Amino acid sequence: MENKKTPDYTRRAIEKYNQKFDRVMCNLPKGSKERIAAVAPGISPGAFVRDAAIEKIETLERSKDQES
Repeated sequence: MENKKTPDYTRRAIEKYNQKFDRVMCNLPKGSKERIAAVAPGISPGAFVRDAAIEKIETLERSKDQES
């Protein structure tokens, strides 16, 4: 029987790659994936949420800078 365990060097490379990112998990109301697909065909729900979050963060940062 062949051992199909992921080699250590591969696991280390994956861990190094994942250190570049912050992982945030969220739950959306049922039907959200279908709504996203309807308004943004061809974009995955994860990419849609990521882009929306980045856009909101940038908007809030700009408004905070303008207040200063």
